Amino acid sequence: MCGIIGITGNNVQNIDASNIPLMLASLSKRGPDDHGTLAFPSCLLGQTRLSIVDLSGGHQPMKDAKRDMAITFNGEIYNYRELKKDLEAKGYVFSTHSDTEVILKMYQEHGEGCLHYLDGMFAFAIWDNEKKLLFMARDRFGKKPFYYAFDQDNNLIFASEIKAIFASGKIQGIIDPQAIDNYLALMYIPPHKTVYKNIFTLAPAECATYHNGTLTKKKYWELSYAPINISYDDAKEKVRQLLTASVKKRMVADVEIGSFLSGGVDSTLVTLLAQSFSKTPIKTFSVGYQNYINELPFALEASKRIGTDHYPLQAKNDMTENLRVVMACFDEPHADSSDFPQYLVSKLAASKVKVALSGDGADELFMGYGWYTRHRHLSYRAHFFEKLLLDPFQGYVRNISIWSARERKRLWGKNSKYVNEFLSPEIAGSKLPPIAKINLFDLTTYLPGQLLTKADRMGMMNSLEVRSPFLDHHLTEFAFNLPQEDWKTGKKILKDLLQEIMPLEFVNRKKQGFGAPVKMWLKEPAFKDLVHKTLLAPEAEVFQYLDKKEIGKIIEKFYGEKKDSYYYKIWVLLCLELWLDSHKQYHTN
Repeated sequence: MCGIIGITGNNVQNIDASNIPLMLASLSKRGPDDHGTLAFPSCLLGQTRLSIVDLSGGHQPMKDAKRDMAITFNGEIYNYRELKKDLEAKGYVFSTHSDTEVILKMYQEHGEGCLHYLDGMFAFAIWDNEKKLLFMARDRFGKKPFYYAFDQDNNLIFASEIKAIFASGKIQGIIDPQAIDNYLALMYIPPHKTVYKNIFTLAPAECATYHNGTLTKKKYWELSYAPINISYDDAKEKVRQLLTASVKKRMVADVEIGSFLSGGVDSTLVTLLAQSFSKTPIKTFSVGYQNYINELPFALEASKRIGTDHYPLQAKNDMTENLRVVMACFDEPHADSSDFPQYLVSKLAASKVKVALSGDGADELFMGYGWYTRHRHLSYRAHFFEKLLLDPFQGYVRNISIWSARERKRLWGKNSKYVNEFLSPEIAGSKLPPIAKINLFDLTTYLPGQLLTKADRMGMMNSLEVRSPFLDHHLTEFAFNLPQEDWKTGKKILKDLLQEIMPLEFVNRKKQGFGAPVKMWLKEPAFKDLVHKTLLAPEAEVFQYLDKKEIGKIIEKFYGEKKDSYYYKIWVLLCLELWLDSHKQYHTN
């Protein structure tokens, strides 16, 4: 896992070369083991490296002198050995054992078509010095980030994190108020845009070329809906095979691999399969909070049954000292309460291993959230939606927001659009069944925008690579097209697989989220003081966008009138203010 940077254009000579080390330094936690730069007349590439495959020979950026090409790459290609064999059969000669060199030669063989062969998580850029062309790509799910911007000379500047683009000295961020509204609606920035008007992102499954001052982007993969004709037993067996293969692929590394283990269905299945491919007990990690939902006993039970070397952490309830640190590490506003347990479990895991497996993606893929079950009940009452004149998908997208349109209007002092109107018109207007629309939204918007952003930033903050076996595109394509909703709703297939090994009461216990006790925190004196000093300060950054009186009313509802339902609104505003304050040096007025 790595951090990558690059600059290309006809005016690269105007770039202050002394800023290149600053760009790399801003990504040092993504790659503490090595760093390097490579210069061409029209392109500069750089990388910081977390060594996981080919520890001694995978230095980057990597150049192919014969073809006058170079690559800077962040991620892992799980099928690189098979691809390498195919290329060797065609006469390609390799000088390293790394997956980086395989990508470069796959591009030489297939052009942008190489992406269809790559199985993994990645963000990379390849410079073709002969054609003066930069090719960029991001993995199918958006596990690895890729940001870019254009300076005043039309040079393209790209990096794994936005802070590295700022470190170039050529860009200052211009906040997009509409993106702030997106954040209020979703608690994250949608994955196809950024919080800035002048900084952009490659969306999941997107690639681009930059040539002669022109950027051309395209989608190279997307989920298609074509329900499969298959029995339940055959479907369950196919899921078992695909998940087993996915875990096995993700056990490939030249360093030790561990696993997050909460004791829930998802992480327990992943850990169980991972242990089956290890000759020694794998290290597993979990975190819990006192006086709150605590899965540590379940994690310990799962560890004992599977036979892992388990490391639990009982977290402190007071996280005020870490709140600013965590918010500052995000490139954009982010308000998931699970950011904090993710930060803690990643820090714990990084003290023992360089790579950890996670259960991310199972809830989205196998409809584990409560709203899928509620939708199934409501779908039998079609007249309910007819009376509301509301499509089920529209109702879902509106309901996931903690702010009603009326509340956001008051907060902004102006009208705000509904989430689905500016987020997913292509999903809303499709002919998919309503629950398939919801499922697709979760997989293509919520998953990359919220969960995978969190996993990457909290992992990389601790120099830890996080791998997600459920997010294998072969498994995803199969699961998305299972013919019966009830086979997936509530993760039925996964539970049936797990109960072959674990007790029924373990498998069927009520789902518990991987969150933090935010409501409890906010009631503590230290957090109450932080809220008032931060959100009611005359110079608060958030007042550039939102109404001070309305924010004061929300705080009074929670602390004065003891209305607990307002706690997450305060949390979202607090995270926004802390993020704005920690990044204000990068922003224009």
